[in-house]
This record gives sequence, structure tokens and C-alpha cells, in this order.
Amino acid sequence: IKTALQEHLAKADTPENRIHFIHNTFRIFIETVDGALEKHDPNHLTLGIRFGQEADTEILELCKDVFDVFSFNCYDLYPNKAMMDRFMEVTGKPIFIGEYHFGTVDRGMAQSLWQVNSQVERGVAYRYYTEKAYEHPGLIGTSYFQWCDQDLTGRGNDGENYNCGLVDVTDRPYPYLVEAISETANRIYQVHSGSTPPVDRPPTRARGHHAIPDLWNE
Repeated sequence: IKTALQEHLAKADTPENRIHFIHNTFRIFIETVDGALEKHDPNHLTLGIRFGQEADTEILELCKDVFDVFSFNCYDLYPNKAMMDRFMEVTGKPIFIGEYHFGTVDRGMAQSLWQVNSQVERGVAYRYYTEKAYEHPGLIGTSYFQWCDQDLTGRGNDGENYNCGLVDVTDRPYPYLVEAISETANRIYQVHSGSTPPVDRPPTRARGHHAIPDLWNE
């Protein structure tokens, strides 16, 4: 990477040269990490680096010869099928969703990256998102973020304090969310195989982190 940077700095810093440098550096990085994993922890799948949702075609082309699975985070009402299709088409790899969640403000914490109106609606949102995701034949897994609520005072590096857990900070489960997870788990293979349709009830007034609601005054 140092050599690539030196070569880049020796040329004109044009948009084209900068893109070439970024792509070349990314290729060096993922190939180096993958080589270390193959050497020290062989016979395991490489799940990728969990992109922050989208990735351009050139980056996807670099991933397809290194990763065994293409992973990405997807904070949305449900994953975009066209995006998932594109990931699979370009990389030729199965796909894995590394993060998603739903929260609300009724416990005094921030709303999370996708917000709903109540704990009941968190369960509704979980089922709607997860079953819509597994309707895609190329999806091999999802990872809900996260097990426990974040501290009210915020995590150390950035102060993030979301109501996003399956349990609160005293290890008490959120019953509506836990029940929803259980119900979806009981039918997820049928949804994934196409023999059962996903639930069709979306959460009421769910919205993303680009539109922070004022639930205290509603």
C-alpha cells in the first residue's frame, strides 16, 4: 500500500488516478487479509467486510475472487431486492446481511438507525424485514444488531445509545421482539424455499435515521 501511495503521489491527482489508487489499495488490503486467514485459519468461509450497504461494480469485481460470501449492512425497512440481485450477479457469491435493527424512544434511549413507535412495533418490523430478506434465494444469513441495548450514557467511542437490543441492560428480554423472532424462526425455511410467503404487515410509520422523529411530543 505504501508503494501504491508513492506511485499515486508521483502522478497528477486526477479523479481517474485517485479511483485507480483506491481500488488498487482495496485489492491489496483484502488479498493480504485473505491470505493471512487462509494461512492461519484454513477451511473456513471468508464472509467479507460487511459493506455499509451499496458498493460500485469495480469494487464488487475485486471481491468476487477473494470472498466466499458477500456481506453488507442494511438499515432499511427491508433489503432492496434489486441491490441483492446485483451483488450476486457481479460477485457470483451468496449474500449475508451483517447488521440491521429497529428501536424506539420509550425507554429513554435514542431511537436506533431505524425507528418505530413502540416495542410492539419493533417486533412487527423485525418480522417484516427478516422474512422479506429471506425471500431472496441468495441470502444465507442475517445478523441482528444487537443482543443488548446500548448504555443510556452512550458507548465510549461515539456516545451511541440506541434502544436496539433483544434484552435491556439488566438482561430482561423485550417480549414482543423475542416472540416475533421465535415466530419468524419457526417458518424461515419455508419462506426461504418459497413455499410460504413472508408476512405482509409492515410496521406503522417506520422511518430511517435520516428522518429522526419526535416521539416524545406525539
